[in-house]
Formats: sequence, C-alpha cells, structure tokens
Amino acid sequence: MFSPQALDDREIPPMSAEMFSALVTARLRPLPDIQVEGGKGMTLQLRVRGQPETAQLERAYAKYRAAPETLMPVIAELIQTLTRGETPPSPVSDEFARLAPQLFPQLMTAQQWRARREQGLRLVIRPLAQDLGMALVLDRGSEIEYAQIEAIPTWGVDASQAYETALQNLERKAREIETVAHGAGAEILLMDHTPDGYAAARALLPTRWRAWQARVTGELVLALPTRDLLLGFSRAHPALAELSAQARADAATQPNGLFPHLLQVRDGVFEILAL
Repeated sequence: MFSPQALDDREIPPMSAEMFSALVTARLRPLPDIQVEGGKGMTLQLRVRGQPETAQLERAYAKYRAAPETLMPVIAELIQTLTRGETPPSPVSDEFARLAPQLFPQLMTAQQWRARREQGLRLVIRPLAQDLGMALVLDRGSEIEYAQIEAIPTWGVDASQAYETALQNLERKAREIETVAHGAGAEILLMDHTPDGYAAARALLPTRWRAWQARVTGELVLALPTRDLLLGFSRAHPALAELSAQARADAATQPNGLFPHLLQVRDGVFEILAL
C-alpha cells in the first residue's frame, strides 16, 4: 500500500510550500517585465520593470491550502498583483505545450513504485485502490520516461492539469482500439489487449467502463493483471472465481504484471471486489 508517510511523493493536495514556490517561479519566468533574481522559502527576490521587489508568498499559499482546487486561480491572482494588473501568462507554458502530446498515465503498484524510488526516481503518483496508483510518463516512442515530482513545476502547470492532459491523450489513443468480446449475456468477456503498456490504464476512462457496463449483465468487474491487458465481465459470470485466480497468477508471473485483484467502479471510485 502507498505509505501515508510518503505524501510528498504522491500527487495529493495540498502541495508543499517548496513546490508552490517553484510553481510560482516557473509561471513568473516567461514574463518579459519580471526577472526572478533568487529566493528562499516563501520569499522571492524579483526585479519588476527594472525595479527591485520582494514577493511574499505566505498569504497566497495559505489561500491555496484552504482550497487546493483553486491553485491556478490563486497563482494567477498573485501574478496579477505582482505585475500591477497585467494579464497573467498563459496557463500552458511553451515547455508544457511541447511535452503535452507525449504525456500518458501508467498504472503501477506500490512495489513497482518502491523499486523506482530505490533507483533514485521520485515519481508523481495518484493512488487509485489499495496499492494501485497512477504515474505519469512521457512516451517518446522508442522509450518511456517517468515524470518526476521536481519536473512538474518547471512545466508551468500543476499536477492536476498534467494528469488531465495525460488522460485526454489516453482517450484519443483508446478510440483507435476496438474491444474484443467473447460469449454473451452473463458470460460475456470484454478485452483490450495491446502491447503498448496502456491497455490496463484504459480502465481510468469513464467512456470505457461505462460502455462496457452497458454490455454486461449485472455489475461490471474489471481485471488488470498486466499493463497490456484489461478485462471486463459481469460479477454474475459463472467463472468469476476462475477469472480471479487467473488474474492473480498473471499479475505474479507475466511480463508487465500489474494488479492481482478484481475491481469495481462505484460513483467513479475504484473498489476492490471482495470474493
């Protein structure tokens, strides 16, 4: 399970004061009339139209902490104050615009996250269910690069916007994938099986599991045994126990093994299916 002690290594609001300051700095740098000359903690030393100015971020950070969903509006308001009413920079920096098409979500377990951490990678992780979480990757075609915590503020966006972009990219990619179906009624088995590492991640798309729910009799159950495979079937499937056992075995033994448990989606939240 993703440890509560690792909050700074997960994408759980509110972000730390250090990350907030880094994000504000990244948003200020593109402005032609502002130069960031340095800073420490929640204090930034600026030069605004050639004049030295000190920016204190404590009040803006406190406002954000009170309502984490207002992060970008709070920063925009702060920048407007610093620039004396000028229009804030675009929410999407040139750097993020360049990287955005390559951004995708990838599922991983806590064990896989710890292995990356031991390699020195500090990944952005959004927990989903038990020890299953969603990381962000940059898909460069010939290689996959994990997005690290320190990189997000340099893009001039917050993690929520990065996740939203990744899911939009996954949605577009999913439109090219046709679900394979076997059987009918309570015995129907729906399958996405692709070698791109994103098959299981398509469980994150409401369009996917809602479409699948409409095709099964009773409650939809999802299996994500490997990153390359997503299965959907009814909780009333006569081979439910066998399908569960196969998912556990594949997660433990197959390349790209992922999650051994069956999942249900209720009110948009993933839950472990108790057998």
